[in-house]
Amino acid sequence: MQAESHHLPVSEHLLFKGRAGDPRLGEWVLRGEWGNLPPDKRQTIGIWGCPDDTGVIKNRGRAGAKEGPDSIRKHLYRMTLPMDLEWEKSIRLIDFGNLLPSSELLETHSRNKSLVENLAASGITLICLGGGHDFAASNFLGFVHGRRSVGKKAESFALINVDPHLDVRELEEGLPHSGTPFREILSSKAIPGKSLVEFGARANRNARSHFSYCQEQKVKVWDLDKMRAGKKTLENLFQAELQRLSKNHNTLAATFDMDSCQDAEGMSAAPVAGISAWELVRLSAIAGKEKKVKYFEVAEVAPGLDVQERSSRIAAEMIYSFLRARSF
Repeated sequence: MQAESHHLPVSEHLLFKGRAGDPRLGEWVLRGEWGNLPPDKRQTIGIWGCPDDTGVIKNRGRAGAKEGPDSIRKHLYRMTLPMDLEWEKSIRLIDFGNLLPSSELLETHSRNKSLVENLAASGITLICLGGGHDFAASNFLGFVHGRRSVGKKAESFALINVDPHLDVRELEEGLPHSGTPFREILSSKAIPGKSLVEFGARANRNARSHFSYCQEQKVKVWDLDKMRAGKKTLENLFQAELQRLSKNHNTLAATFDMDSCQDAEGMSAAPVAGISAWELVRLSAIAGKEKKVKYFEVAEVAPGLDVQERSSRIAAEMIYSFLRARSF
């Protein structure tokens, strides 16, 4: 399958250009070309969008996440290059555009997995923009298989999910949806349960059977209410988890479901109590600072359900924070 046949390049109008003396990220980011990337001494970070919310709708969530990737880009690429860092000397940022969804969800996921494998095989750090959180499965599995396909079979992977939902529901009639991705990942045997961390889960968002499933699979679950009742901050706990995972794994992945954010309405299952926007920005910086994090994902941004696309703006701040921390 040709990579080009199922993807669309990022639209030119999203690559915002500033005035003289006021450069923006939209002028610095490169538009991705599929195939072998030219060699470069800088670390390469690729952006990839999954503009589809079929899985969200199937999971009885609110529609709108298919608009997320380009809305995030719009706000991200308007941001300025920081004066205290020269990103262009340490980072090469490439936007590879969006997946072209199929009318069939399984085909869409299959296409996405194949395309992400293609990107991951080049060894880049990947930033995925959702779309429904169901893409966490095809994104992460494509990422793992792509890296292992180029002589990294001994590579050990771990994944941390920042989300009030465990997302380990059973498939319905053989079809995945936004509530199934981590059961899919564990069922694939790409990683064992002990290599998955559910960070920020809430008791009132998950069935007892799903907590039991995670316990059986030896998944580490951090309950948000219990974390709030403790003395340590979310930032401290998140950093400690990444450090723990990094001792036993050489490649880490972090996925953030915006359903965790209490400061916006534009997601499929907006909470009234959760993690603040500023905390999510700080967690993103911690992920960026940890060099073993090679996969960073923000899912379920539904700008049409928000005031002035607030959820997209928060997601853009998170990605900017990740990039800034990575450039040091």
